[in-house]
Amino acid sequence: MSDLVQFARRLESRLTAANLVPHWASDEAQRYMAEVTTRRERFEKLARRLTETVIQPRLETLAGYFANAYLTENEPLGHCTCWFGYCERFPASTKVALAVQHDVRFEKVAVCYEASMMPVFIKLDEHDKLTSPLDDLQNDAVADWVEERLLEFLDAYQRIDRGGEEFDEEAATDPVCGMRISRSSAVASDSYRGHPYFFCSSECQERFAREPKAYVEVKTM
Repeated sequence: MSDLVQFARRLESRLTAANLVPHWASDEAQRYMAEVTTRRERFEKLARRLTETVIQPRLETLAGYFANAYLTENEPLGHCTCWFGYCERFPASTKVALAVQHDVRFEKVAVCYEASMMPVFIKLDEHDKLTSPLDDLQNDAVADWVEERLLEFLDAYQRIDRGGEEFDEEAATDPVCGMRISRSSAVASDSYRGHPYFFCSSECQERFAREPKAYVEVKTM
C-alpha cells in the first residue's frame, strides 16, 4: 500500500494533466446547462401532473376504504405516501408510497413504488419501478401501472385482516413520526399541558419527552 505522500503526488499528477486541456468550452457548458434546465422544468410539470391527476387520486381512493389509512401531507414534488395505522383488525403499521423521479440529466423518468410493513407478517413486494424517456411517458400507462401495484398491495394487506366489521375507535397519531396507531395498543403514552399523546415506540416517546414543544403542533386525534 502506498503512503499518503505518494498518493498526494499521484493526485497532483492527474490534476496537472487534466488542466492542460479544457474539458468544456464556455459556450458548450452554457448550452448544456440551458438544455438541462429546460428538461428539468418539463420534468417538474410532468411530476406535478402525474401526482395530482394519477397517483394521489388513486391512493386516496384506496385509503377511503380503510378508517385507519391517511395520506401524508406536505410531501416533496412528485411524492405521495399512504399510511395504514396499526389497529386490532390489521395489526401492522404499513406504508405504500409512489414517487416520480428522474435521472441526473432529466432525460428519463421513473415512477417508483415502495411498500413496507412492521411487523412483517407476509411476503410483500416492496419495490417496483416504471421507467420511460421524459417525453414518452403517458398518463394512461402510468395509471394502469399504478393501479396494478395498488391492487397487488391490497391483496397482500388483506392477508393480515383478522376480521371484524369495525376498526378501533380509539385511533391516534404518534406526534413524533406521524404514524397512525390505536390508543389501546400504543407502546407508550405521555401528556403535555393536559393533552394525552400516544406513541408507536419507546424511542418516539423519549424524543417527545426531551422536546415536546417540537411536536405539539402535530395534529393528534
